Amino acid sequence: GDPMATPAGRALLRREGGARTMLRNLLLLVAIIASHSAITCPDPSIQNSYSCNAASAHDLMFTAPSEWYKLSPDADMELGAGPWLHDSAACCKHCVWNLGYPLIDPIVIATDRTNTNASQHLDCTKFEREFDALDIDLNGQLTMAEMDPYLEYGVNKYLVDAGRLSKPSVFEQADLNLDEQVSKEEWYVLRHFWAPVHLAGAGPLPTSEAIAMKDGPLGGLFWDANLIELFMVSVVNILLEQVVASKCWGCGCCGADICPEDCPWQSGYVREFTSREQNSVLRKIDLDGSQRVSLEEHYFHSFADRNGDGVVDLDEYYHSLYPMVDEQGRPDSSRNRVQFTKHDLNGDGNITFLERKFIRADHSTASNQGREGELSKAEWVKADLPEYFGPFDGHIDKSVGTVTGTTYTYYSALHECALEGVRAYQVAFSSHPWAPRCTIEAYVSSQDPLDPWIHPITDGTQWRMLAGESGPGSGRHRNDASGSQSSFMLSMWQEVALRLKWTTTIHTAQTTLAAAAALTPPNTAERTFSVGLFAEYPEEPLDGALTCTRSFAPSLDGFVVVVLSDPDEVSLTTAVLIMVYSHSFVNFSCFLFVALIGVGHVYWFIERKENSEQFNPSYAKGVMDAAWFCIVTMSTVGYGDKAPSTGIGKGLTVFWMLFGIICFGIFTGEISAQVNLLSAEASIASFETLSGFDAGVLEHTAHLKLDVAYQFNPKWCKTLDECFDILDSKRAPALVLPQVDVLTYFRTRQLARNNCGNPFRIVGTPVLAGEQYSAKLCSYHKAVFAGQYLIDGVNEMLDTLDKEGFTEMLIEELKSEVEDTSSAESCDPPLGYNLSLVIPCAVIIVLYWIIIYYINHRKRVASGKLLRAMFSTSNKTPEQIALYFGLKWRETARRFKEIRAAGGQVPRPPPTQAVNQDDRLLNYLKRVRLIASGQTQDLQRCQRDVDSVSSVTNIANNFMFAACVVLLGLTAAVIYSLNEVVHAKDRFLELTQE
Repeated sequence: GDPMATPAGRALLRREGGARTMLRNLLLLVAIIASHSAITCPDPSIQNSYSCNAASAHDLMFTAPSEWYKLSPDADMELGAGPWLHDSAACCKHCVWNLGYPLIDPIVIATDRTNTNASQHLDCTKFEREFDALDIDLNGQLTMAEMDPYLEYGVNKYLVDAGRLSKPSVFEQADLNLDEQVSKEEWYVLRHFWAPVHLAGAGPLPTSEAIAMKDGPLGGLFWDANLIELFMVSVVNILLEQVVASKCWGCGCCGADICPEDCPWQSGYVREFTSREQNSVLRKIDLDGSQRVSLEEHYFHSFADRNGDGVVDLDEYYHSLYPMVDEQGRPDSSRNRVQFTKHDLNGDGNITFLERKFIRADHSTASNQGREGELSKAEWVKADLPEYFGPFDGHIDKSVGTVTGTTYTYYSALHECALEGVRAYQVAFSSHPWAPRCTIEAYVSSQDPLDPWIHPITDGTQWRMLAGESGPGSGRHRNDASGSQSSFMLSMWQEVALRLKWTTTIHTAQTTLAAAAALTPPNTAERTFSVGLFAEYPEEPLDGALTCTRSFAPSLDGFVVVVLSDPDEVSLTTAVLIMVYSHSFVNFSCFLFVALIGVGHVYWFIERKENSEQFNPSYAKGVMDAAWFCIVTMSTVGYGDKAPSTGIGKGLTVFWMLFGIICFGIFTGEISAQVNLLSAEASIASFETLSGFDAGVLEHTAHLKLDVAYQFNPKWCKTLDECFDILDSKRAPALVLPQVDVLTYFRTRQLARNNCGNPFRIVGTPVLAGEQYSAKLCSYHKAVFAGQYLIDGVNEMLDTLDKEGFTEMLIEELKSEVEDTSSAESCDPPLGYNLSLVIPCAVIIVLYWIIIYYINHRKRVASGKLLRAMFSTSNKTPEQIALYFGLKWRETARRFKEIRAAGGQVPRPPPTQAVNQDDRLLNYLKRVRLIASGQTQDLQRCQRDVDSVSSVTNIANNFMFAACVVLLGLTAAVIYSLNEVVHAKDRFLELTQE
């Protein structure tokens, strides 16, 4: 901008007389500038690194930065001030201050000499004179006492008196090589760092009212955003005033005169900074992300890191002010590499600022309990490590209770990735940024192809989530090569990573435990961090080493009950069959059989003498008669074919009838209970109504013990297909499964789009919603706070997605895919008849009707043949004979009717003799019929007698066989009962322990 538009510029115009005076004073300096010699720095060494003489310093002060390259004969004219200083005048770095903006050609200043400011706080030639004045014993080193006068002067005194600056802390931080003395080079670094405070006339602002700045980790010796802003404002005003004065004596354009284009003193070189540039400057020099700049950071960034690559290599270290002696006090060098190896914690051949900070903190006087190579809590606090990257307890090695070199490398990896993300995306730490080169390895369990994560995933698939970019499947409805739609949970993770600008790679694992085992500490060399995507907690957590996010979709959490959409009607046949095969009915039947046999013996013994006609005196027949009586009486049928005649028998019969009523009441009640049980199975509507029934459950959820909590009988299945097959085949009336797995199964199988609708449905409300997440992300948390940093970032983004409605949108999409879209009118209603029973019954009826019809037909055909054979000797046909005798019988009947009408008596017809062959044949047939009828009755009586004997024999055999079976069953029951009694104590102890 126009320098005259600034307050300093307007004040300068009002002081034209002062400008003329300054011009006369500076004319003398023109001769000095015209006769300057080229700036040359000696070979780099620790002592030569700060050997900028007074002549070189004055050349920098009175030459426009855009023409500094002219101070070196061989310098490239295209070099800016910063690159030229690095390449040709590195020994004068402590004489130049770089504002850090604009980014391409930053503004620099080498002096604060102006007409209105003669204090010369930025005059590096004064640093040497100040050191010499303070070095009383002339040994080239300053002690704490020798440095004290400097801290009791000017703004330092104000800060010390106000409790905002600690003298011991200033001396300790200035001692970069830890030899308890401050060399001249270390003094130059301190003065270069603290010069902005002298120029601004103010120090950093207090950060806490509870703790004085002098008692803080840095003792008040740091830059904050406020101090950087004051310094930048002061420099801009100084440079504008220098431009106005310098172009007058350097280019001959004073006041309102127009300067030539080749005049190096141009106001366009100087401009005010923007807030974004100020934040960018702070982030660039704030190497540890603490929002303040310490002396260590300033030295590492501006002096030790000569090539500006962000690390100190071997050559740079041994040209720095860092420690150069080994543990025995012997000089160290690049050949021995003792100190360099000690600083290089991860062994990659470079020293980062955090590695240097670890060594500095480990040698601090904050705690006498700190061990070599470890940081105690006091040393951690003294190191001023930001809380953004985790507290002390988040990085300690629990086995020793301190931060070791290994755990500190994990901290450094997190620090580097997060801080680089802040600088790359220009966002705050609260946004959880992550460097693009730091990859997040996500491990997903893919044992079940219907897992809500896998549809499908190729191992090693990488998503580079940068602004404006998208990885594989970035679309919310992307179809992969196989045509399968991306899953809900994968879409959620993709959206989270995309918005956080994280680079992630997907890997598959065969089991949940395998995915959990893959969550290891970060790879500090490759800067990779591992996380796991789970739809359930591992059955065997890794010693509590995992930390997880909240649920991706709380409304999809927990377990649900799945039943058939159209359960079968309750079948009495099924109820009876289930009851007959039940152990309780078999036991009761056996008891009843034993009771019948026992009571039958009692009846036979009582009735065999006085009632021998109904209860045979013989043992076998008599006991069978008594058993038959007991069965008929108990069932309340009461044929009446047998009855007791003795008083004792009748009295016993009364009690036996009551016992029979009770037994058959129990039988009827058992059938009713079984019908109610089947009705209850068909009416399962929640976990509360699941008690006592069978339910299919996934094996990998067995550790949750849902069967114990809700009292159902589990039928274990390995996959969702097996579980739904159990329900479809009616081996269990319900399933207990994770809700998201059920919805995914419905969607994948497209069950809601069947012609007759989804055969399954979810009933009741989910349980364990706070424990069984639909999906979550977990990380390794043992002594690695990076996991918590990533988890916090995902949680905050999930909250954002919830507020924006993104999560609800995906949930609605998922649920819309499982809604019933079938056409119910196109489906025939299920039949109410049990075809497995109706069809066999119909077949049997038709078969028997065919058999009976065939037998009758054969009989008719045989009878016809017989008659035709018998009439074959007559000269008349059977029809003629029948007509003759029919007319004759009708005439006889008419005549007898007239006689009766006249009151007469019909005479009995005398036996007639057959007059011809036809009459004889008819009489013969009548006689044959009578004889055959009598023989048939005799044969029938004989057959009945044979059948009765055979039936009694069969019944006796059956009873004997049943008795043997019952005796074997009773023997087995007694043995089993004795075994249970013997082991009852052991089982009780096992249950108590569980």
